[in-house]
Amino acid sequence: MITAINRPTAVLGVAAVVLSLVTLIGLPTPLQAVAAIAVLILLPGQALARLTPVTDFALSALLVLALGLAALTAVSTAMFYLAVWSWQACVVAMGVITILACVARARQEAVS
Repeated sequence: MITAINRPTAVLGVAAVVLSLVTLIGLPTPLQAVAAIAVLILLPGQALARLTPVTDFALSALLVLALGLAALTAVSTAMFYLAVWSWQACVVAMGVITILACVARARQEAVS
């Protein structure tokens, strides 16, 4: 059974891909900092928070930051211990986490 993907889920996935590429290609410094914060913390946090049944706005906003920072910490620590750390690989890994969380959310929406 094929169903349409929810618009926020699709926008989140596309934003992860576009902002990851823009961050890797390079922008003027202030814009690159904003794009990096979005790719590294906000987008993965939002994608992961959407997998939870939380409906309260304040708790959801806190969850976005907490999950985004936790995922970034886990990825950075794993890369550091494996001696493969680079900021480009970290951006790609966080983009992949965002896309995988969007796929999981799309599957949740298809089931319900």
